[in-house]
Amino acid sequence: MSVPRMAEASIGESQVRPFCLCCESTEMSRAFEKGGADFYKCRGCGFTLIWPRPDDAALVSLYEDYGRRYYSTEGVKRYLLSANHYRREIELLSRACRTGTLLDVGCSIGGFVKAAGELGYEAQGIDISRVSVAVGQSAGLMVRSGDFLRTTFADNFDVISMWATLEHLPEPSRYVQRALKMLRPGGIFLASVPNYAGITQRLVGKKDRYVGSDHLNYWTARGFASYLQKFNLQILETLTFGFNPMTLVKAALNRGQNCDCEQMAVEQSNSASWKDGWIGRAHGVTERVLNLGMLGDTVAVAGKLRGQ
Repeated sequence: MSVPRMAEASIGESQVRPFCLCCESTEMSRAFEKGGADFYKCRGCGFTLIWPRPDDAALVSLYEDYGRRYYSTEGVKRYLLSANHYRREIELLSRACRTGTLLDVGCSIGGFVKAAGELGYEAQGIDISRVSVAVGQSAGLMVRSGDFLRTTFADNFDVISMWATLEHLPEPSRYVQRALKMLRPGGIFLASVPNYAGITQRLVGKKDRYVGSDHLNYWTARGFASYLQKFNLQILETLTFGFNPMTLVKAALNRGQNCDCEQMAVEQSNSASWKDGWIGRAHGVTERVLNLGMLGDTVAVAGKLRGQ
């Protein structure tokens, strides 16, 4: 199994430089600065990351704060627990594995755990944010707070998912490695990240409000599939989805400032209403057309563990 190295490589005794997670090149150049963070891009494959990386304590503090603000309204909680919120992820899951035991890593309040459970999967979740997990537990979901790398589980799983998680991690390869060790023979790994070659990114670049210090890693759609393939995964499916024209408008109005948590939560909750009816159908057609060129704003990959 060819496993990608970590995000940094030592130079001499004291210097450290960014290291590409996808093609393992050390040819990373500073692309731009935003919000006090430096973004470095691989000259070979285009993978981009924030440097230097934050430590674990800073990340725990960040996501505890996010949890307190993001889940502050009942409308947002209902939206994140609704069946429609994880519709595309559930469709990908169903195509990859009909039923079985499932662990969702970075589960937030447990919306995907809920949706998978309703389809017959024996689903549970883990998230580093105690605030987020408390919301899911109050809804009766099997979710718990903790560090995935250090938590002990009773058994291995048929499916492990990481939706919108790997972009937040200083060392995403360690999480993928741990997940694959916890899969049963022939197990399925599912993951999604923002698509750094998506239509919104192509149009507004670093002004995209979701390019910011809380997203540490930026993959293109094809680059993400290639990255996961290095972990001895047979890639079953790669697809892109997601496009909101209002994101482009907001990028112009806010001049590329990061999206505040409360604002993001309200916008996501409100967007659920206009996706019903003919607007929703038109939006679905647009997503399918964008997917033909791997241009949706999110990329999702389904992979099967090889050699077992």
